[in-house]
Amino acid sequence: MTSTTLSDFDQTRLRLWQMGMLLLAISCEIFLAADWYGVAAALPFLSADLALDPGQAGMAQGIFALTYGIGMLIWSPMSRKLPARTMLLIGLTGVSIGMIIQVFVQSYPQLILLRLFIGFFDAAVFIGVMKMLFDWFPRHRRGFVVGLILAAYSLAITLDFALGIPLMLAFGWRVFFAALAAGTLLVTAVVLAVGRATPETIGFRNLNWGNEPEPTQVAMRQIFASKWVLVAGLGIAACTFAISGTATWVVPAFIAEQGMPVESAGLVGTLMGLSQVVFLVLGGVMSDKVPKSMMIRGTAFLAFLVALMFLSATVYTLSFGTLILFASLSGLAVLGGGAVFALMSEKYPVALAPAAIGFAEVFGILSSFAAPALMGVIISETGNFFSAFLAFAIAEAVFFAILIVIARETGGQKVLNPTTTPDIELSHPGQ
Repeated sequence: MTSTTLSDFDQTRLRLWQMGMLLLAISCEIFLAADWYGVAAALPFLSADLALDPGQAGMAQGIFALTYGIGMLIWSPMSRKLPARTMLLIGLTGVSIGMIIQVFVQSYPQLILLRLFIGFFDAAVFIGVMKMLFDWFPRHRRGFVVGLILAAYSLAITLDFALGIPLMLAFGWRVFFAALAAGTLLVTAVVLAVGRATPETIGFRNLNWGNEPEPTQVAMRQIFASKWVLVAGLGIAACTFAISGTATWVVPAFIAEQGMPVESAGLVGTLMGLSQVVFLVLGGVMSDKVPKSMMIRGTAFLAFLVALMFLSATVYTLSFGTLILFASLSGLAVLGGGAVFALMSEKYPVALAPAAIGFAEVFGILSSFAAPALMGVIISETGNFFSAFLAFAIAEAVFFAILIVIARETGGQKVLNPTTTPDIELSHPGQ
């Protein structure tokens, strides 16, 4: 069965299901990220209540990434056999349990242990989301839909600050964590009730999108037979280092170095998150039209410029309007996020693409841990934010330099799953 052989009724039905599964995937991603970065929004409150120093605060935010990375190594191979719906249910159930217990933490070690527990199951959620998208959408639309998923990730960070900080000011951080736990449980219930792994589950058996070969049995080791998993990994790392570093330490830096009132923290955090949403959606559209390797290199350079921008805020006295402008431009660091994941669906067979993304994500996960933790330690040791943001800028420069060298399309480069030009454009989200 191909998309061109479907009746008008079936094409409409397929579009509706695609939109439903996309909205469900977006909901899963929102709570994945909200649970991840909820601690970043709550740091001032957590630090006061649990007596955390800057190094401990940065570790509490970043430690999540360690078991998220371990989870990626475990869940990625399992994604070849487990349906997307099953992976989502396993991941969301584990995260829900961890988030409920996290409401009652009384010490720094307890918080660290729960962050590690939640991180492992959040990895299953991410792989499940990617697998669902690759099964429900043709390759020539995946840059756009992945851009939407990553925008949802940043929207969650926005909501953590925009809604979380007023909630914590009124009722405390435990109520905020309870709200996140309740939302995660609700999404789990929705996946259980209406989630579908593939179009086959609603009657579209052996559906071929018309622009990719039938899935074949391929060995997991083929993921590492080309450079693209490394390119994707470093591209993700450049973006996530910027996201983690800015989400955790820009607001404290503005308060300490620029004298910004604490009451403005929600506004700055919200603008940074919304900026990421806007640029990720824009980048997702661009990545379906612009070479993805070019998008990855360009985004790494933009991440370096963003790091320099925030570094300047630790050196010069700036107006509040300038700080708002900086927050609004911070999303440039993730412009090519959708291109990174869509690249994997071009370079690898359908059966391997979710696993390839999982392995590439390990690089980003490590940078998600390194950025807040490293910057927190530097702040503790030096007593200033300049050194921390200088390290941020140096890291982004290194990512850019490496990607300039390796992220080039070459005629002799082996591509495990070459892209062909589609004859049709079926089921574009929003049409």
